[in-house]
Amino acid sequence: MRRRDLLAGTTGAICGLAGCTGSTFERLQSERPDIDDESADSSDGTDRDAAEPEADDPIVVGDPDEVPFLAAHPPHELELRNEGETDRTISVEITTDGGDGGGSDGGDSEDSSDERDDNALLERDLDIAAGEALELVLVEPRSYTVTVATSSDDGTSQSTVTDGVDRRPFDCTRSRTSIALSESGVQTESTSTSIPCPVPEVTDASLAVGEGECAGRTDGDGATVEFADEAVVVDGDIGTPTPCHGLSLADAAYDEGGDVLTVTVAVGEQEADNCTDCLGVVDYEARIDLSGRYPNRVEVHHRSDEEDQQITAAEYSAD
Repeated sequence: MRRRDLLAGTTGAICGLAGCTGSTFERLQSERPDIDDESADSSDGTDRDAAEPEADDPIVVGDPDEVPFLAAHPPHELELRNEGETDRTISVEITTDGGDGGGSDGGDSEDSSDERDDNALLERDLDIAAGEALELVLVEPRSYTVTVATSSDDGTSQSTVTDGVDRRPFDCTRSRTSIALSESGVQTESTSTSIPCPVPEVTDASLAVGEGECAGRTDGDGATVEFADEAVVVDGDIGTPTPCHGLSLADAAYDEGGDVLTVTVAVGEQEADNCTDCLGVVDYEARIDLSGRYPNRVEVHHRSDEEDQQITAAEYSAD
């Protein structure tokens, strides 16, 4: 990518997380436990650690700070309830997306480390008193597999249950799974409740422009779209009458009816008195910062001599 100069423009109000969505963020944080950085095992530097609970605090699997658009991703609550008459120890394993984890749960069960799955997000033996329950919170929007194994009250038999937790991106659904352990075995129950889904809003927009060059025979208008870091980034090339013509970010607007973000890059006036007499091509990078969530679709347009042409379109996918 050639050197670019940053042209910063705005489309509507500019605000950060603390300004526009602070109240929503604080509400969601108040409904889930905070992560104690000192109690979580961060030896591998990943986001898959489970925070150690204090007293009755839930065990947190994942990092809320790594979840884009927190308000659109309510955490999944997992309750493990001992309905038996005696205290019991249960073995819990949580994996995700085919076991692509790699974090540690911060436990100290060194004797069983060789028998456990290195790819699990959490593997831990937990003690639950009779009639009590433990809470776990799965914060990242992905699909999970939860396996719970426990012995009967008298220790003569063992029960194992495996349950899948399907969390689609931006499902705007608060969900909960309860696993009840008793003398008769293990039972599961899942519930979900829809919540208002945030609407994408453009909070900031900028355009970085490269140095123009004479266009080759294979050069033409093109663009790619990336969804990352709560922003849409468009990387493109646009044809110009000469290499000295400037560019501007003409539009970055979201249409709620179609759930579409339209990004328009326009060719401006020639910016140099003397310029090579050839058709030009200029590369650019447009960044559109968002709040709420990603739009379902992004359309990129190029505008030149009042003519507007759609260059590409991309639909958001969590994959």
